[in-house]
Amino acid sequence: MSHLQRAVCFFEEDAAIPAGAKPLMLEAVGSCPILTWVSRQLQADGVQRFFVVSGPRFAEEARACFPAEADVTVSEQGTDLTAFLNTPDKVLVLPRAAFPMAEAGPGFAYAAPGYELQEAWKVRMTNAVQAAELVSGWLPVYGQSTIAELEELLERTRGE
Repeated sequence: MSHLQRAVCFFEEDAAIPAGAKPLMLEAVGSCPILTWVSRQLQADGVQRFFVVSGPRFAEEARACFPAEADVTVSEQGTDLTAFLNTPDKVLVLPRAAFPMAEAGPGFAYAAPGYELQEAWKVRMTNAVQAAELVSGWLPVYGQSTIAELEELLERTRGE
């Protein structure tokens, strides 16, 4: 796969997150939010521009997961996302909470040209995008049980 320079990360819809809770990407694994792990891995992979699909309720906390100098947009506005996707280059899409893990095979994360994503997402959000390629290295985070498993794995890794 060609070098990816942009990435889109989706949070759960605000309405689906109970009061007092937060999106899975903002839950901590180890000492920092999952989105911080994602940010570090993507930057190490050469990604330079980031779009986090989130409402204003979590925008500040999401932005804090990236270095101050990083090019990050946090928005739930379709027009902002369309502008971000205005490129023929491939864009990584994490359609749900994910944790970077080299051992994870291809599954749900994918990359597609920005123009293809723009076209596919004009009518509705879908993962059925022509020209999309599955991307390995991302473990889906389904809930607190996955976070607990990741905590155990990190603890074992630290102990080795």
